[in-house]
Amino acid sequence: MRRREFGHFVARKAILDEEYWTAAWLRAEAHWESLSYMRHVDSYKRKYAEEEFYALKRRCHGQDGKSLNCFCFVAIKKEDKNVRRTVLNSIVGTLDLNIKQFRQGETHPGKSKKLSAVLAGQEPFDSRKYAYIANVCVAKFARRRGIASNMLYLAADVATTAGMKQLFVHVNADNNPAQDLYKKIGFQVVEEASSSTSEDEKILMSMEL
Repeated sequence: MRRREFGHFVARKAILDEEYWTAAWLRAEAHWESLSYMRHVDSYKRKYAEEEFYALKRRCHGQDGKSLNCFCFVAIKKEDKNVRRTVLNSIVGTLDLNIKQFRQGETHPGKSKKLSAVLAGQEPFDSRKYAYIANVCVAKFARRRGIASNMLYLAADVATTAGMKQLFVHVNADNNPAQDLYKKIGFQVVEEASSSTSEDEKILMSMEL
């Protein structure tokens, strides 16, 4: 369940340090993509990637305390006997799947309401768990090949196997292509952003598993 093949690619759980590093580098490139004209942008990307690499390893080894479990998935070009590729050139996409627990009174990720201690104590432990997707990135040269959607399908499969009933994701309010992708897969808007013109504004979407 932690592997999905499609076309010339396969999506699976990251294993090697080199795969974690490449996932971190893809995220750095995506983060700085719109600012590629800036001076010293490569040094900024490297610093971002280094910080993300160590943070990613901590998350996936359960050392950050924010998730019950964390999986880093990568999309990789299938091996070709006639072509030798490095890990850096093989990985074309990445995302994180986090298994989390609602805090007391939390109804959606980051959304809380007052809840009596009696009602909170009666709630089954498993009902307070949920799955959350973050850091979805696809290399610029490999976009529009179904890579993001297949990584998302794999994440949904793994979340279902882990017993989760709901999968959440935050999307930039001004990123209409991403919103359309999530809707096509089965996500629905849970909470609209207060503004749809700012990159800082997020829309919360969810999918029943």
